[in-house]
Amino acid sequence: MPQILNRADLPNYYAAENPSRADAADSARIDMRMAHGAKVSLAVAVCQPGYHPAPQIHASEQLNYVAEGEIWVYIDGAAYHLKAGDAIRVPKMKPHWMWNRSDAPCTFYESNCPPLAGDAKGAGALIDGARPQQAYPHVVWLSDKYAKEAEARNDPPTEGPLLARADSLATSVHGGAIGPAAAGKLTSKCIHGLEHNMTIARRKGGYHSAPHIHDAEQLHIPIKGDINIFTSEAGFACREGDFNIIAPNMPHWAEVSGDEDNILLQAHSPVLGSAANRKALLADDERAQSIFTVFNMTPWREQEIMQVEDVHRGNMQRS
Repeated sequence: MPQILNRADLPNYYAAENPSRADAADSARIDMRMAHGAKVSLAVAVCQPGYHPAPQIHASEQLNYVAEGEIWVYIDGAAYHLKAGDAIRVPKMKPHWMWNRSDAPCTFYESNCPPLAGDAKGAGALIDGARPQQAYPHVVWLSDKYAKEAEARNDPPTEGPLLARADSLATSVHGGAIGPAAAGKLTSKCIHGLEHNMTIARRKGGYHSAPHIHDAEQLHIPIKGDINIFTSEAGFACREGDFNIIAPNMPHWAEVSGDEDNILLQAHSPVLGSAANRKALLADDERAQSIFTVFNMTPWREQEIMQVEDVHRGNMQRS
């Protein structure tokens, strides 16, 4: 099972041979490439003007971040108008759909926990021992009457706790277990729900962290620039568009060898608490719930672990 895959080598998640399903997904107007592990899936999507799939539900918590353009997201009939830099959470089993009402494409990121991989037919799997496909949540398409009823009301856009505007996402500056040499060279913006988080992390050129561990599965993809990811077992030369996975409690560290910054889109499950300014996107009735959160820790004999880096450099895995 590969641990690194380029998005260009993956199929469009919403492409379907069944004409009815293709129509429900409006698959002609969206290109989504998704990878997944055992706990979380991560996708990069571009939807065209007019994109409007049917309402759907699934037994998976969903986070979305708009990278470029704008999109309307409807959750339980409430309309949210997202622009670049905004983020939103769709709780499990809530009817929802999207609508690109603009005249330009929209690029958005999506993560799901558990992985929304029931319809992927094995594509994008990045971990050995993954569950059978039928054990993963899948999209259940609903009648378009729900969309027609909500959109006919023509309500103004909703604000609320499931939505985070760009200016409300504070930047976290990281230090601690990543090592003193990397401190201050890693910043991030992080959103989370009950079961997982999505993080957009910027690492400055010359960044080189120390080995660290956390009890969360980590799935990531470089959005800008290249990055070398090392574990105690392998090295990965990740270029833009490469999905890569780190298993829970696997010692790992990273290097940005050039002068250019790297931007890495990451998803973790359970929630990783290393971002001090992480923002919870929880409905009012969810805020009393306990969120299991894990943190970066320094592994035993981290300097000895780090010595394998020179060995890995001669055999870096690539997509």
